[in-house]
Amino acid sequence: MQQISKEKENQIQQAMDLEKDVLGTLAKVRQYEASINTLKRNIQKCNITLKELSSIDQQKTFQPIGRCFILKPKGDIVNEVNENIKTNEKEIDEYEKVRQHLITKGKEKESQLQEAMKSLKI
Repeated sequence: MQQISKEKENQIQQAMDLEKDVLGTLAKVRQYEASINTLKRNIQKCNITLKELSSIDQQKTFQPIGRCFILKPKGDIVNEVNENIKTNEKEIDEYEKVRQHLITKGKEKESQLQEAMKSLKI
């Protein structure tokens, strides 16, 4: 009789661990989604900046750095903004791959959890 309760206790502990893993994976997915959204917003800001810079002809251009502004040629600012866009797009691709991996991992864990619950008949 004592042996059965220990086995049941181990099964319950495994189910609880699986549940914790599922919740942890979902939290990571949400974090990556938030990061992806932030990067997409940054890309939109950069595109707005490029649009505004295209309307400027030979005026002086300044780049904000902290609380000050530095006089820079328009071409340099455009190149930096384009580099920011490329970097953000690469990061989005990387984050999306990790997010997809976490989603599949989470689904596997959820199915394992459901099987564990069925075996416990809860």
